[in-house]
Amino acid sequence: MRSFFRIVLLGCVLVLLAPRVALAQVAEEITLFDSNITVNQDTSLTILETIEYTTTLQKHGIYRYVPVSYNKDGVKEVLRISDIEVTDTDGSRIEYERSLQGAFVTLKIGDPDKTFTGDRTYQISYRVERAVNQFEDHNELYWDITGEGWKVPIREATATVTSEFASIEKIDCFTGKVGSSDGLCEFVFDDGKALFSYNEAITYGSNFTVVVGFPKETQFLFPTQTQLFFLWLKYNWILFLVPVPLLSMCIWWFKRGRDIQFVSSNVFSMDPSQPKKMRPFQLRAREPFVYEPLKDLTPGEAGALIDEKVDTEDIVAEILELARKKYLKLELLEKKRFFKTIRDYQFTQLRKTSAGLPEVQKYLFEELFKLGEVTTVSMLKGSFYRVMNTAKSKIETSLVQKKVFTQKPTTVRGKGIALYVLMDVAVMSLTIGIFVPLGIFWPMLFILLQLPLGIFIAYNLPQKTAIGTNLWLQSRGLKKTITYGKWREEVKEKNLFIEEVLPFAVALGVVNKLSKDMKKLNIQPPEYLHTTNLTTWNTSQFVSGFSQEVGTSLSYNPSSSGSSGGSGFSGGSSGGGGGGGGGGSW
Repeated sequence: MRSFFRIVLLGCVLVLLAPRVALAQVAEEITLFDSNITVNQDTSLTILETIEYTTTLQKHGIYRYVPVSYNKDGVKEVLRISDIEVTDTDGSRIEYERSLQGAFVTLKIGDPDKTFTGDRTYQISYRVERAVNQFEDHNELYWDITGEGWKVPIREATATVTSEFASIEKIDCFTGKVGSSDGLCEFVFDDGKALFSYNEAITYGSNFTVVVGFPKETQFLFPTQTQLFFLWLKYNWILFLVPVPLLSMCIWWFKRGRDIQFVSSNVFSMDPSQPKKMRPFQLRAREPFVYEPLKDLTPGEAGALIDEKVDTEDIVAEILELARKKYLKLELLEKKRFFKTIRDYQFTQLRKTSAGLPEVQKYLFEELFKLGEVTTVSMLKGSFYRVMNTAKSKIETSLVQKKVFTQKPTTVRGKGIALYVLMDVAVMSLTIGIFVPLGIFWPMLFILLQLPLGIFIAYNLPQKTAIGTNLWLQSRGLKKTITYGKWREEVKEKNLFIEEVLPFAVALGVVNKLSKDMKKLNIQPPEYLHTTNLTTWNTSQFVSGFSQEVGTSLSYNPSSSGSSGGSGFSGGSSGGGGGGGGGGSW
C-alpha cells in the first residue's frame, strides 16, 4: 500500500513540475516585447521597442526585421524608416548593422566578436513616416507590433499608443495566427493613451496587431495630394515601363512596318515614280483576276510574297519551273514491295548550262546535278536540306533587290522579335524584383498577356514597297483565279494555262484545288512531267503528291530528328497592419 501512495505522490509532483521542466528546456526566448508608439503631428510614428531576451546558448545578439514596403491597393507603398538607435537599459549604444533585404530593413544587433549566455535587454528606437491612414469618417493607426517573422518565441507582448495631436475614439487588437484572431488580447484607453497586452506565446506565423481610431478632425498634418502623387510616382515609376515593349513594337510597325502603296488603284502599274502613301490600316481588296503567270516574279518569289516567308513549297515550285523551262525532266518511279508501292522521283538534266536563269533557279539547277546528270529524290534526301535553306535566303535577297521588300523579311522579323523579347524580359525582371515580394502580381500578368500580341506585331514588321504591294495584289489575284476556277470559262487554252501556272499554284498553296480541277476536266499533266502508269497514279495525285513528297524529302534534316490598405475596424486580423516584421538570434 505504501508503494502505491509513493507512486501517486511522485506522479503528482511530476505533473506540477512539468511546465517548469518544459520551460527550462527552451534554449532561447523573448520574455517581454514592449512597444511604445508616439503618433506625431506629421502622421509619423516614433517607436521605442524594449526586447527582453534570454538564452542558454552562446549568442552574439538578435535580428530585427522591420518592413518598409507594403502592398497598398495593388501598388507599392513605402514607409521610410529613419533615426534608428539601439541601446541597453542604461542608454549605452549597442553595435548593429543595417541592411535592406527585399521589403525589410534588417538590423543585425550585437558584437560579432563577442558572445554571451543569459539575459539581454535591447531598446530599439526608430521613426516611421506617414503611418496614419485617412478614411471618410475617421483617421486610423493599424499597426503590427511584433510581426509574424520571429524565429524566437515571445512569451508576453505589450504596446502603448499615445498622441498629443488627436484624441483616441476607439481601439481594438488582433492576436494569434496571421489572418485570424484568437480574441485573447486585452486593451484599455482614454483620450490620449491606449494600452494593449497579450500574455500568450507568439511564435513564427503569429502576430500582435493593434488598431487605434482617431476622429476626422485632428491636428494631424497629412501630406497633400500632390505630395502623395509624387511619392507614388517615386516608388511605382517602374509600372510605366510595363507597356513599353508592346508600345515600342506598335510604333515601329506604324513608322517602318506598314506597307507602302501607290495612290493609283491600278495594281498593274509598276512605275516607281508614281505618288505613294503608307498603306491604311484596312486596305480594301483590289485583287484582280489574273490569267497568266506573273512576269516580274518567279513562282517561289510569288509564294514568299503572299505570306512574307519562304516555305518549302516555294523551293519545290522553283524546281517545277526548271522543268517547265526544259532545263530538267521529272519522272515518277514506282516499285512494288510486298503490298506496298514505293515512289521516287527522278531528275534528268536536259541542258548543260544554267545561263539566263534567275539566281535561285540557277543555284538549284547546279546543286541538283552535282552528283551527275541523273539523280533522284532518295539520293538527295538527308543532304539537300542545306541547299533548301540557302535557296530560301536567295529568294528573300532577290525580293529585296527587286525592291519588293525594304529589308529581308527574316532579318527584320528576327530583329523585331529578339528586341521585343529582350525588352519584355528586362521589364519582367525589374517588376518581379520590386513587386513580387509584396504579393503584387498583376504587372507580371499584364506582361505575359501582352507577349503574344507583341510577338505577332514583331512578326509582321516586314515592309513591302509600293511595287511590292502591287505584286502582292497580283499574286493574290492569281491565287483567287485558280481557287475559284475562273480560268475554266475565261481561258481558252486551258492546257497552256495549266502548264505555265502549275509552279505558281504550288507556291501559292492552291495546287490541290488546281489538280482536282484538272481531274474533272480530264486534263493530262504538262508535258514536262512524265508518268509511267496513269492507271495507278492519276493526274490529280501526281500533281499534288509531287509537291508534298518532294518538299518533305528534300528538306529532311537527319540531325534534327528525334530531339494591405483596409481599415482595422472592418474585419481586421492579426498581421493586417503596417509595421511588424520579425526577428531572430545569431
